[in-house]
Amino acid sequence: MITQRQRRQIVNQVDGTSVGLSVLVGAAISLGLIELLASPLEQIASVDTQILAVQTTLLASPLLISLLLLLRDGGVLVSQGALLAGRHPRWLHRLWLVQVMPLVLASLVLALYLLAAAMVSATLTQPERNNIGELATLLGSVAPTTFALALVKTAIFAALTLWISLQQGARCQRLGLRPMAALSRAISLTMAVLLSLDLGLVLAFDPLLIRQ
Repeated sequence: MITQRQRRQIVNQVDGTSVGLSVLVGAAISLGLIELLASPLEQIASVDTQILAVQTTLLASPLLISLLLLLRDGGVLVSQGALLAGRHPRWLHRLWLVQVMPLVLASLVLALYLLAAAMVSATLTQPERNNIGELATLLGSVAPTTFALALVKTAIFAALTLWISLQQGARCQRLGLRPMAALSRAISLTMAVLLSLDLGLVLAFDPLLIRQ
């Protein structure tokens, strides 16, 4: 059950800046992939190219959203962790428990904005066609299992991003390191963990590899 305080936290985190960045990233990735994949001789991208670009953006969305969260909240989270450096580790865990649900839900909302922007921008590459029908085609091309896995990964990655940032803030404070060093360590460690986990999930759940 989401409390009133958690609702306010979610609303605060899904602000105009975060939504705008998610939309820009989704559109930029989708259009960039379409331009890269389309043949130089084609005037417009094919539907297959659009579908591939949207699905690739969907697969990359958990990492992209985590990176956006780090850029937006990394400094604040590291500072919060540093404040609890002298206390028992359970205080850090309690802070994580208080913040994880709003952050996870906010990351899922941002992931949906990112995917919607990728689809809408993909339809704009064929202005002479029926954009509504084309958008329906792109929606139908996304397998439910792939979509669900992307959302699950987004939630897990957001939770890990929060924990690593808090933990690195506390650790660097105990070691006497500067706040910028803590933020740098949090970003590098988070990206290393998430990329490794993402690779493991791809190897474990990718349908093509499973069929082989």
